[in-house]
Amino acid sequence: MVDKISEVINKLLNGHANFIKNATTAREYYLNDNRIKLTGAASYNNKTDKRSPLKVADNRISHNWHELLVRQKVGYLFTYPPAIDIGEASANEKINEILGGKFARVLKNAAVDASNCGTAWVHIWKDKNGDTCYTNVDPVQIIPIYTDNLENELIAVLRAYRYCDENGNFKNRCEYWTDKEVRFYEETTDCVYAPFFYPQCGEVMRHDIGMVPFISFFNNETKTDDLHMYKDLIDAYDKVYSGFENDIDDVQEVIFVLKNYAGQDKGEFIDDLKSSKLVKVDDDGGLDVIRAEIPCEARQVFLDRTRKQIFTSGMGVDPDNEKIGNASGVALKHLYSLLELKSGALETEFRCSIETLVKTICRLNNIPCKTVTQTWSRNAVQNDLENAQIASMSKDVVSDKTIVKNHPWTENAETEIEELEKQQEKQVQAQQQMFGMTNTPPGADE
Repeated sequence: MVDKISEVINKLLNGHANFIKNATTAREYYLNDNRIKLTGAASYNNKTDKRSPLKVADNRISHNWHELLVRQKVGYLFTYPPAIDIGEASANEKINEILGGKFARVLKNAAVDASNCGTAWVHIWKDKNGDTCYTNVDPVQIIPIYTDNLENELIAVLRAYRYCDENGNFKNRCEYWTDKEVRFYEETTDCVYAPFFYPQCGEVMRHDIGMVPFISFFNNETKTDDLHMYKDLIDAYDKVYSGFENDIDDVQEVIFVLKNYAGQDKGEFIDDLKSSKLVKVDDDGGLDVIRAEIPCEARQVFLDRTRKQIFTSGMGVDPDNEKIGNASGVALKHLYSLLELKSGALETEFRCSIETLVKTICRLNNIPCKTVTQTWSRNAVQNDLENAQIASMSKDVVSDKTIVKNHPWTENAETEIEELEKQQEKQVQAQQQMFGMTNTPPGADE
């Protein structure tokens, strides 16, 4: 029985290897550890291929385009986390209390994980006090198991990770989660996964979550990462830029070609060159100087075009775009059009996952919940003057609440409306006092 379980676990782990490889590459690029760090800009091997004596520099400069594009998308979507409304004020207070302040951080981390790995995971459980908890889990550790029907439901999760024991030894452990329990396994010295006894809960621990307590957050409908859209462009940019830096270093190197030198050795040649700026040669001798040449214009054109294509393929907004200026709202929307398309794909997937998370929390805490309404806000450059003018001209066309809600300076519409009502009431009282008017009802004096 143990051999059969170990065989299944190893099969799942082997099938997960390609996912780990792609996720590791994306995370390296996110940390600005690009492929150029391994290969360099030169296309030759120092040990086997001949190299020009003018090409000695080996700069390896990587650019964090991937991190920039991911952070741009995450900041655009989750600087202001989505507001949750389940239909009843007291229930909203309870669910927001349970979600807590870390809700924004969990969503942000999930968005980064999804952008790098294609899928992010959030684990939900009850602590020893019965309180509902949730947090992010490294997607590299998670191997999901789905049904093969049209519903494609999650029926189990194998979580695999390395553990350091009290003696400093690293061991591979696995947790097999279902909708009712979790079983623990540890790799033995002969590479077999056998049941492991946890001192706190034994080999098997039951839970009452009522589902596999892991919720997936997909990056898009294809469950792919963002790096594959522009990785080749980043590698090309890094290679050309590093080669350009190499040439700048190498151009400082000068090679002297001597013909029929009349001196004794190269030391005497250097001394003569430094002291008198002269070199002794025979009648038919001479001195040639070789320097590296730098094709600046062609490289600059290539770098500019590659940079532009990185933002186009990565569906982002170039921060150096000269067209931003004092652009109108229509122009700004056009500037953000690709980022909005990419962000919309993530929002569609995250909406379903957030709904699952909220409904699970409500079910575990006996909070009535029929529908989950999510209000998402974007963090984008806006033309505040134009938006304020539109709000002013919308008076008597739409409700005051809608105008206040869409004003660029409004942070909380309900609070702002209350302040407006107080302000209007004070103005009415001031006018009444000015003209000697009171709010005394007719006949009150009698």
